[in-house]
Amino acid sequence: MKRLLSLNSALLLVLIFAISSCVSDLEEAQEPVVSEAELLVEEESEGGENLRRGVFGKNRSRFYFERFQNTLSVIPGDGFNPETLENAFVPGTGKGRATFMGNATTFLNQFTQLGPEGLGTIGKPVTQFYGQQLAELGITNVPDEVSSITADAKGNSVWFKNLGNKITPVSETRFNFEADVEVIGGTGRFENATGKGKVRGFFNPMTQEGSSIIFGRIKF
Repeated sequence: MKRLLSLNSALLLVLIFAISSCVSDLEEAQEPVVSEAELLVEEESEGGENLRRGVFGKNRSRFYFERFQNTLSVIPGDGFNPETLENAFVPGTGKGRATFMGNATTFLNQFTQLGPEGLGTIGKPVTQFYGQQLAELGITNVPDEVSSITADAKGNSVWFKNLGNKITPVSETRFNFEADVEVIGGTGRFENATGKGKVRGFFNPMTQEGSSIIFGRIKF
């Protein structure tokens, strides 16, 4: 059985990616935020004014936003490097609220990689670790490219494909992350949904807890 990341490995992670510059109290404590401009996500194929109004006839685009408090795990994969945390699965769940759903649960799965900009992650099948929980919610036949799902208790869910996640160490207890995502389906009112968005959040590598938001546009 694959074991969870030990405290010693977490300490190694902090040492390797420690930041030499000072971090303000605001940066350390603040929640993920978005600016007004970012809420008006532009899509070149649609045109800015129509996008803001959300008017596309049958292809109507609507603003989407979610916020969650998450708990993550780090599970070594093949070729796992305990000194850099390369090649580890990072599954997690969270509780929060989402547009058109209200109270909801999120399920996610990522895989760590080292690149030119340091530690990052790519999406992995969310069903790898949460297939049973999703099936209990009536969510089945999920494509492998779906790396995170947000779902409520009424059969509605949004399926996200992660396009690459950049991790930025801020301090020993806070790592920020940001990624682009695509909406590639769902269930209930989100069946056959499409769209684009951004993920922003942070986690504490010592407690493996954090917070995240997704904002963007969905057509359904």
